[in-house]
Amino acid sequence: MKKKLYSLKKICSFFLLLAISIVFSGCLQQNKKTLPYKMTLEVWGVFDDSEFFQEINEKYKKLNPQIQEIKYRKISANSVEYENELFNAIASGKGPDIFFFHNTWLEKHGEKVATKEDSKTYLDTFKENFVDVALADFVKNGEIYAMPLYCDTLALYYNKELFNQAGITAAPQNWNDLVNVSNKITQLDSFGNILRSGVALGRSKDPGGINRAADILSLLMMQSGNKMIENGVSTIQNNIGTKMLDFYTQFSSPDSPSYSWNPKMEYSIDSFRYGKTAMMINYSYWRDRLKKMDPKLKFEVAAVPQFDQNNKVNYANYWGLAVAKTKMLYDPAKPDAKISYTEKDRRAESWKYITYLTTTAGKSADFDPTENYLTKSGKPPARRDLIDKLANDPDWKVFAAGALTAHSWPQPDSNAVNDILMEAIDDVVSGRMESFESLSSAANRINALILKNNQTSQ
Repeated sequence: MKKKLYSLKKICSFFLLLAISIVFSGCLQQNKKTLPYKMTLEVWGVFDDSEFFQEINEKYKKLNPQIQEIKYRKISANSVEYENELFNAIASGKGPDIFFFHNTWLEKHGEKVATKEDSKTYLDTFKENFVDVALADFVKNGEIYAMPLYCDTLALYYNKELFNQAGITAAPQNWNDLVNVSNKITQLDSFGNILRSGVALGRSKDPGGINRAADILSLLMMQSGNKMIENGVSTIQNNIGTKMLDFYTQFSSPDSPSYSWNPKMEYSIDSFRYGKTAMMINYSYWRDRLKKMDPKLKFEVAAVPQFDQNNKVNYANYWGLAVAKTKMLYDPAKPDAKISYTEKDRRAESWKYITYLTTTAGKSADFDPTENYLTKSGKPPARRDLIDKLANDPDWKVFAAGALTAHSWPQPDSNAVNDILMEAIDDVVSGRMESFESLSSAANRINALILKNNQTSQ
């Protein structure tokens, strides 16, 4: 009897173990089904080093086991070289999954981007996360083309020692004050040579080149109400544009009471850091660069001057992340290996990573990918919650506030437009053309670029 009971127990135990093994086997099969593929994401960038993303990528791989590797490649520290290599590679199908996308690229390169699949339902979240200029630059017809990593804007750099010597206690807040401050600081010798410049404005190209001259001219026009492009046509040559070009070039005219710049001046950055120029207008990255170049230079950064303090306009210059529309599906580590994921999977995983890196969705109690990137790269935020966090930070409050009033305009080709505006300034300064003639020529060239883009997209 005992033997029968013992045998019965053995049989029951056997079937129980069998049942458990079947259940676990099913669980394992289910787990395998949740990982239908392992993918490597390629990210191409400009300026930024790979170390900026190392910690972020390691944490993301733990959160998303379907991503086995994230390979970041810095293509160049030159934006023109980066643009050329990037889009040649994308055209051949051998480009990245994700790439740095400039805030002026939508008109020229938008067709090469795979937009976010859930764009229309995600738009409110996009607006909640980012400053307004990102919506204008990266969203078109309800489709999200990119998400910003940061948002940089122009600011006023001024030499504290030169201000103190001139008895000036604060940075100018409006352009009339800037003119007065510059006039007070500028020193000429008996022959009219500039011994000390109040502000680096008035020219564009070398000799006496002004860094970011085209951006500053765009800023002046936009602050004065020029839309730059309306109904697909350039408006830079209108009365506002002409007036602002005259305002800008007055600083390089020997006949102007605001004369403070000429071809004998050193490049604007060098003249400022050597203490020969009291003010310059530039972006946030020059703050750290100047400190490294000359630790003894005593300078401060203030908000860029305005024409109307109740309607502030700043000028944006920044990069976001976008997903390439086309790419050959292959594993860079194993080019001959069979791929188990689809193009749709590639795009979806790419957008997941971008969302993690740029929005509050990636934020946890002890780690914020966006903040981690900004700290390591030394850039100002585009995310609203991080702007609030830096509102009283002595190093970042100017640029944090600047992002909230940042604007841009739909440029058909940012590199070409920069050259066109630089030449427009140079034509006036050299005396070859009057302001209206110079801007009319520039507008015609911009319109030709717009037409070219329209024909390419048809």
